[in-house]
Amino acid sequence: GMRRLIVAGIRTEQCCETTTRHASDEGWTVDFVPGATLTFDMATPEGDTLTAAQIRQRTATVLAGRFATLCTVEQALARASADAPAAA
Repeated sequence: GMRRLIVAGIRTEQCCETTTRHASDEGWTVDFVPGATLTFDMATPEGDTLTAAQIRQRTATVLAGRFATLCTVEQALARASADAPAAA
């Protein structure tokens, strides 16, 4: 009966973004927690550097409202608790 997924982890723009998009496409309610993701600076094909902060911002921008709700850790946990069935 679970239908909400909280996404956090390593490689914000790869694993976390892909998981979020796929889960949303499969009908899950997804809470994406940018502050609980990690990535590293990357070189662009032109040789410029995208910082980890820029990559996190870009990922949050493309996911927000389309594939996920952006949340803090606290918000994601509160939303999950609100969805939890009452204890018997």
